[in-house]
Amino acid sequence: MMIRIQKFKTVLGVSTAVACYLPGARLFAQLEAGVGTSLLPAAPSGFSDNQPAFPVGDGLGGALLDGFGLATTLSGNYNSNIAQGQAVQGGGDQDDFTLSLGGSLNYLSRASIWTMGGNYRGSYSQYLKNPDFSGYSQGGGAVANYNGGRFSASMNLGIGFDRGSNRYYSSAFVEQISITSGLSARYLLSRKTSITGSFGQNLSTASGGNFNETQSYNLNTSALWQFSPLTEFGPGIRYTYVSGGSSISRTSLGPTLTVNYKLSQKVSLNSRVGMDFATYDTGESADPSLSESIGLNYQASKLWGLNFTLYNDTQADPSLPGVFTKINSFRVGYHRKVRRISLNLGASYETNHSEVPGSIAFAGRPDRDHIKFDGSLGTAIFGDSTSASLFASYSDQGGGSGDSWEAVQLGFSISRSF
Repeated sequence: MMIRIQKFKTVLGVSTAVACYLPGARLFAQLEAGVGTSLLPAAPSGFSDNQPAFPVGDGLGGALLDGFGLATTLSGNYNSNIAQGQAVQGGGDQDDFTLSLGGSLNYLSRASIWTMGGNYRGSYSQYLKNPDFSGYSQGGGAVANYNGGRFSASMNLGIGFDRGSNRYYSSAFVEQISITSGLSARYLLSRKTSITGSFGQNLSTASGGNFNETQSYNLNTSALWQFSPLTEFGPGIRYTYVSGGSSISRTSLGPTLTVNYKLSQKVSLNSRVGMDFATYDTGESADPSLSESIGLNYQASKLWGLNFTLYNDTQADPSLPGVFTKINSFRVGYHRKVRRISLNLGASYETNHSEVPGSIAFAGRPDRDHIKFDGSLGTAIFGDSTSASLFASYSDQGGGSGDSWEAVQLGFSISRSF
């Protein structure tokens, strides 16, 4: 079930508005990842995607109504490789069927200047063959926006507790706690020029093995010029700090170029491309590298559209102290609606490359690549308050010994909004 989002500028951000189709779980990810100013892609989570997609309801999505929204979801999912190629604890089967029951509660309050909202989502998943994997996943987020003429700002905070196999944790089954926050602001200097700034923070820790606590901080500022009523662009600078639970951290500073384009509700582009000049706190320098975050949406009509996202950045490796991972991923999506039926197709590709300071004695991980194809077919039943969908996906990862695997997932979900 897909949710039409047309007023992201009012609810989540202070820059160019974007219209697109997103599953409910993706909107939660945007809220919790601190991506308030646009729909620029967030870093991939690495989980095995066996978590059900919970609808947002009318609190922070859909028609963006004031007040509370409540939704419940029942889903089932067959996964041919629940541990992503790793040995299952206790010698259990690699394939399994999961039943999940959960829901979401959302609140939104809008005024002429302030917008405030919050959400909570929770679920319990039962594995039939491997009951030790069963358990709860939950999370929540809050957002506050201010739009006071020349000055506008957005602030958000999120916390999540999720379970599953995660390829960034050597495909181990983990329980991950993540805390994110973000702050962004824009000040109009004149009719055509503005100054923007944003700060984002992420902290993640996982149990289930000897894993590192990872943290990252991002600080961006740009001077934008409105070239036309549809386009703005300008230079900027970005500072990042990344640490993986060891004595070695990575900082970078470099120039950026931001380009935003919007043609009514049909075409929208949010992009930031930069060059990172990084050093480790040991005094060593890393090779200069590019960083990109691009989101492009083409909504041809009310019936169909395309979207494209590109993400390229460096994260700390949660399994190897002092090692960092260069992640380069892109995704193409297609959605089609015929009467009450929605079809969604997607394909994504990701490469991972270890970046190791010279003072580290080991070489890091072999290069890995991950490809995924997914699709879903949904329809509204019993009026517009209930939806049902079928979904399928295929994932394949290539890499060194123990990092190569493939998986097929098939499932269904039934959701009801109140």
